[in-house]
Amino acid sequence: MRYYFMKPMLMLLLLLLCFGLCDAKPFDIQAFSDTTQYNWQDYRDRASYREDLLLRQNRLQLYELESVPFNANLLKSAVVPGWGQFATKHDTKATVILSLELVTVIGAVYFHNQAKNNYDKYFEADQIDDINNYWGKAEKPYHYSLMLVGLASVIWGYNIYDVVISTNEYNAKLWDDIMQRQGSSPLQITPNGLELRF
Repeated sequence: MRYYFMKPMLMLLLLLLCFGLCDAKPFDIQAFSDTTQYNWQDYRDRASYREDLLLRQNRLQLYELESVPFNANLLKSAVVPGWGQFATKHDTKATVILSLELVTVIGAVYFHNQAKNNYDKYFEADQIDDINNYWGKAEKPYHYSLMLVGLASVIWGYNIYDVVISTNEYNAKLWDDIMQRQGSSPLQITPNGLELRF
């Protein structure tokens, strides 16, 4: 049964191949080798173009090696606020963001624990004065804890917003720096090593 199915498929494939070869246009070597279509008048123009192409490829490789990947940097900052800013060399901003985030989170945990301890005492109390006293002592730290959690969320959101801008600025500045380095110095660092131009 398989053989009967394979035979028509093979015939169809051969038929398509024959039609494809019959319809093929001949290769025009003259049009392909005409260098004037690239505005090359002689071998010097071709060599100049090749050198320019290699220079651009080296710049692009350097950029890819030194640039900060956007998605990875965004993930870094989402996990640890300020990490993405450290990666883009915005150290002061990163330190401020990380410090504010740590202070608000630690403060929120501290006030939450304080409220929880007072709530536990409230739950165990059996005198009405103790119940009211512990409830009042539990309520205030709990609200402080909620406010600090809200502030930590705002700081985290700003951190994400800022890392997007910082990464784009860093990569744009990096490209300008690479262009400046490549053009001004006879000694250049390329992906393949050091290169000295005379």
